[in-house]
Formats: sequence, C-alpha cells, structure tokens
Amino acid sequence: MRNPERIDGILAQLGELWKAHPDFRLGQLIMVVAMTGEHNPKLFQLEDEAFLELLRERQIQLQR
Repeated sequence: MRNPERIDGILAQLGELWKAHPDFRLGQLIMVVAMTGEHNPKLFQLEDEAFLELLRERQIQLQR
C-alpha cells in the first residue's frame, strides 16, 4: 500500500502551482505537469467539473 501521508503534500504542491497559474483548468495543469511526450488533448480541454465527475466515478468503481 502506498503511503497515504503523501497525499497532503502532493495536494499542497498542486495547490501552490495552481494558485501561481489560476487561468489553467485543473486538467490542463495536470497535463502540463504529467506530459511525457504523449499529449492527450481530451484531458487538456476537460473542464474542472467534468474532471471532478470522472474522479468521483473512478472512486465509485474502486470501491466495488
């Protein structure tokens, strides 16, 4: 199991980065951070509300 204590640190860092670039949507920010050579335009254009819904759906799937 991964260390759950990492979550607060990651979220804090993400929050600092997002506050520094508030015009980014969350999906854009994650793509900019995570981009490794492949570019997923669908994720890049995803609005925050839709991204949050995807997170919620995934959480429900993982709880099953």
